[in-house]
Amino acid sequence: MMFTDIDEAISWITSIRNKDYSFESFNSLCEDLGNPQDGFYTVHIAGTDGKGSTVNYLRALLMSQGYRVGTFTSPHYVTHLDRIRIDDVNIPEEAFLRILNQNLDLFRQHSLSMFEMDYLIMCQYFREEKVDYALIEVGLGGRLDCTNAVNDTKLSIITTIGYDHMERLGNTLEAICREKCGIIKDHSRVLIGDLNESCTEIVRQTADLHHSRFYEKEAYTDLGERRFLFRGKEYELASYADYQKHNASLALQALDIIAQDCGFTVDDHKASDALRTSIWRCRFEIVKEKPRVILDGGHNIHGIDALAKSYDQFSGSKCIIFSALKRKEYRRMADLLKEHTDCLIITTFPNSEVIDLKEFSDYETEPDYQKAITEAMETYDNILICGSLYFMSEVVLHCKF
Repeated sequence: MMFTDIDEAISWITSIRNKDYSFESFNSLCEDLGNPQDGFYTVHIAGTDGKGSTVNYLRALLMSQGYRVGTFTSPHYVTHLDRIRIDDVNIPEEAFLRILNQNLDLFRQHSLSMFEMDYLIMCQYFREEKVDYALIEVGLGGRLDCTNAVNDTKLSIITTIGYDHMERLGNTLEAICREKCGIIKDHSRVLIGDLNESCTEIVRQTADLHHSRFYEKEAYTDLGERRFLFRGKEYELASYADYQKHNASLALQALDIIAQDCGFTVDDHKASDALRTSIWRCRFEIVKEKPRVILDGGHNIHGIDALAKSYDQFSGSKCIIFSALKRKEYRRMADLLKEHTDCLIITTFPNSEVIDLKEFSDYETEPDYQKAITEAMETYDNILICGSLYFMSEVVLHCKF
């Protein structure tokens, strides 16, 4: 069967959730296919938080220097197609259908998961389009993630290390760090964000074992609202989120490392313009003023803490509308958010893994998230809608601001 309708194709591919996939089997398949994942300059990004934002800033920076940049991120924002982008434009429906149909028998024969199929479609698309750089976000962990099939990573970035997916990655920061260090390849470059001392040492030692050059992100100076100083230059961001200064400075340092490796000179003025205009959707994204409505996909304790601190900067009455998946530390996240708002409303959205409102008898709850948002906008000066990125996608699709 061949797909002729994009909605049918996406419905099918998103229904294939193989939880017991073998990295070894997928790696072997890539070898049989001639290693399509090695056809471009790859920057591989892992970390508990900040992966997508770092990808976005680095994409904008590389594009500002005149390069063609492919990105692979998850989950999607509005459509499944926005996981695979070139120069911030989704893979065209025609290209996605064509590549899927070309490989359909192979995908079925090997019982590949949605994420594995997406990855191989991305590889073929980026090779066809001859991207200069491919920025690949790890799906989960690093060592056993299918994106780690790449053999020729030029730069590995580890943004942060925090507690998330502990059932798969381990119960300590050090164990989680070792899983993420699995993306480090021989004779490459490794850049880390703000990691604690023990995790920093684990990454340093892993880089040494692979004869790879190790870089630790340099500190930036916070200059207040949206501005920061990095390596003697002042930058301004479009985002009001303080945590994006870390991700932007990490991307700036990554740009310098790539420039040194590839032998080009960075145009600082163009880089500055790129950061000032770059927006990463649903990461403290202000979608409306009066009342101010903010969307943020913070979905773990570290992310929730960071966005709550940024929310504190706004004056006026405040409401937070929150939902998450059962596999997250949703109760701790709700307790933390409650300290930063006048009103916290726990809600749900269509997803088989969404939290059960019965567990929040001591909180204000509203099963209809659209009703919760509408009523909050009639009452409060600031409304922060946050939690699962899947929740953000639902809100973007069905709410008008």
